[in-house]
Formats: sequence, C-alpha cells, structure tokens
Amino acid sequence: MRAPTTNYIDDSTFHADVQYLESLWHRIPVGSVDLPVIDIGAGEPLVFVPILEHLEFVYARQVRFFSQSRRVILYRRREDRRRFVSLAERAEELLTVLDALGLQKVDLVGHGDAAMVLFEFALRHPQRCRSLTIIAQAADYEISPHPFIWLLHELFLRLPVEHVLPAWFLRRIVVNYIMSSKESDARPANFPAQLPRYLIEEQFQKIALWPAVYKFSVLPIIHSFDIRSRLDRLTMPILLINRADDRLSPETKTRWLAANIPNCTGYYVLPGKERFFMYAQADAVNSIMEKFLARQHQPLLQPDT
Repeated sequence: MRAPTTNYIDDSTFHADVQYLESLWHRIPVGSVDLPVIDIGAGEPLVFVPILEHLEFVYARQVRFFSQSRRVILYRRREDRRRFVSLAERAEELLTVLDALGLQKVDLVGHGDAAMVLFEFALRHPQRCRSLTIIAQAADYEISPHPFIWLLHELFLRLPVEHVLPAWFLRRIVVNYIMSSKESDARPANFPAQLPRYLIEEQFQKIALWPAVYKFSVLPIIHSFDIRSRLDRLTMPILLINRADDRLSPETKTRWLAANIPNCTGYYVLPGKERFFMYAQADAVNSIMEKFLARQHQPLLQPDT
C-alpha cells in the first residue's frame, strides 16, 4: 500500500537517493579489512558515522548537499552475526577509518545509534573532533516501557533467541518505534514531509539475518548506553537536533543534554512524525548544520599591529 498524501516522500525520490549513495561506494583498506567508503567533494572534511548497513540513506541528502562545498565521508560498517561488537569497538572502527583517510581533526555527524558511537569516540579521542552534530540521541537510552524492554534485551543477549525469532516480527517492532508519534494522522497540507513506513521496511528487509544482526551488532551498542557521568569531558562544540516526540530519544532528554554539556552551541526541535526526519526534512536540517559548521571554520581574528 502506497502513502496517500503529498506529506510523504514518494517512491521515486527515495529510490533515487538510495541509488545515489549506492553508486558512490568504493572499497578501501581500513585496518585489517576493506570497507565500503564514500569520499567525495573537496574542502574541510565532514564525516558521517553510519547506523546499520542499508540505513545509510538517512544521510543521503546531507551527502549530496555538503559535498558541493566540503569533503564528505561516509563508511558502511561491518555487521557481525556471530560475535558481540561493543560500543568501544565501534568507536575504534571510526578511528581506523579516519587514520586510513589521513584525517586528523574533523567535524562529525551521528544519527541515533550512530550518535552513541560518536559520543564514545569523542570521549576517547577528543583531539580528533572539531565538532559534533548529534541527531535524535540523548545521553542515555531507556526505551519505554522501561524496564520491561531492558529485560527483553537481557533475554535476547543471554539466550539464542535469534534462531527462533522471525525476522519480520523483529522488524515490525523496531519500525513501530521508528514511526511512533503523538501527532494526529490528520495533518495540514504544509506539515513537513515524512518517510512512509513501507520504504523504511524496504531498507530493513535488505539486512540479512536481521535477528542475529540485532543481537550482535545493535544491542551491544544501545542496551546499556549512558554517558551522563562523563558529559564534562565533551568540550568540543556540539549541535543537537531532535523532533518533539521521538519515542527512542524523548525531547525532554535531549533538552537535558543540551543544558548539561559544556559547549552546546545550538539545540533545535523540529516537527515530524518519524525518527528519520534528518532525511525527510533535509532542507531544515541542512540549513541548521550549515550555519553551525560555518562557525567552526571562521578564521580567528588577528590582533591589531
């Protein structure tokens, strides 16, 4: 069933953006493996930290926009289906990508789960971060209803549930959270665009052995994420953007984060009805990011001689 109103991103636009990214991947040696990497444009580097494989479309419109004036990098992370991959390992994976590309100090962008990796990277390697742009992520991750979901995750981590849990069922649960919104379905004609559910599901269906990926590559990142006690170490400029009623990252928590990090240079809350508003409302997000990033690269004033 196709989305019925003009408030939705249409199929052809979405598929063109997905294909745009797919056409840009090329493999480079990163540490001991080859990783697919997008590296286009020229100028100051802007690095996007990936979410799951095949969800990189979230950044498609930022890659297209910012590569006109900057060097833009996005890599496709390796998903493990047999071994737990920790948050620390994901942060070090990002480090190896920067090292492989000869990048010393860069502006970094992370959405949702990828922002968790970015936070951990910034805590471990602050000297490599010129700035952070954090989309739809707070300083901790407690999914409602908590602690019920936390206990389910514990069972998933401890038991071989991935062998019996249907992929379609797990996809439905995850996409339900992504699409969750308190907004009424009756929206004015000028309401910001959103991605229809079936297009998000279409990308998730590309992830092979999804229950195993969720157990070994997703849960180790999100299950116990909490950096509230370490926020004072995040002294680089940070831009925060969220939507008003994200179920996975409640606005009250991102507002608290904005008030408690040392150098929050901007906090913006956008209207929207699904978690991937960074893609659906790219014009608004790009404008905010462009102004923030421009400030990080203004030359220092020289004293009068």
